[in-house]
Amino acid sequence: MPEKKFSKVLFATDLHGSDRCFTKFLSAARFYKADALVMGGDVTGKLMIPIVDYGDGSQRAEFLGKELILRTPEEVKSLEQKISDSGYYCYNCNKSEMDNLKSSKEKVDAVFMQVMRDRLIQWVELAEKVLAEAGLMCYFTGGNDDYQEVIDAVADTQHVKNSDNKVVRIDELHQMLNLGWSNQTPWKCPRDHTEEDLAEAVAKLMVSVEDSANCVYNVHPPPVDSGLDTCPKLDTSVYPPRPVIEQGQQIMFGAGSVAIRTAVEKYQPLVHLCGHIHESRGATKIGKTLVINPGSEYGEGILRGAIVNIANKKVVSWQLTSG
Repeated sequence: MPEKKFSKVLFATDLHGSDRCFTKFLSAARFYKADALVMGGDVTGKLMIPIVDYGDGSQRAEFLGKELILRTPEEVKSLEQKISDSGYYCYNCNKSEMDNLKSSKEKVDAVFMQVMRDRLIQWVELAEKVLAEAGLMCYFTGGNDDYQEVIDAVADTQHVKNSDNKVVRIDELHQMLNLGWSNQTPWKCPRDHTEEDLAEAVAKLMVSVEDSANCVYNVHPPPVDSGLDTCPKLDTSVYPPRPVIEQGQQIMFGAGSVAIRTAVEKYQPLVHLCGHIHESRGATKIGKTLVINPGSEYGEGILRGAIVNIANKKVVSWQLTSG
């Protein structure tokens, strides 16, 4: 058998807490015979769904706009799976606990932070078990939607590394620069930053990069106006922000980062793996740099990903994946 002269990187991003997408991500490592896994930013979900035990033999929940009454353990288990697969979190409680939770936003926030930490830790434990058997490494970052304290709570294992805001080596030739921040969004997310912050963060990380032409960027936002950052323009004078409509047409624009585009143009990394804008799945070139946004359909349990085969200062091949 001829010696393989490239590394195969499997990338997926914006899983937003979906158990179904994460287990598919781990399975895809073996299916595609990847050498390394990269899980980009926005790893946590956006919503907690209480399942309330009323003490009369029934439990109740509101999910996807429907009020559900659950009367058997099997019905509860089925709903819990649907909730976790869609990226949401279950909160099992009784009526008294639910009333107590409703009395304080601080209590809700504390429980929400805990369930986010718990799932991410469970993911790392599962990944360590699966990847240890396969002898593979997984590198992950948070995104702008993820709280810093949640990401910081996850300890490295032998085969899963929190690479957020670090430069790591993924093989003998290639380093990977990782940054999960994004430029400012209308939603004022936990890790939205100014363009100046982003430019400074990349510049600091580049000090540790030995060879930019062999560097992979795992940086959450796409470069501005790259075609991988196109999304509806929002009116931020109201909350929640709403789409801007002109002459009956929804206005689209490039929501990517100016600082990240400037960095890509200046440093010309081999590949920039990004996400953030779920609907702008695709790839483009900025100078010599291949930029890929695999998109995200986590809510439907579909894993969008990318396979990139990299050699010495060269992208041998790449493809977008879905399943």
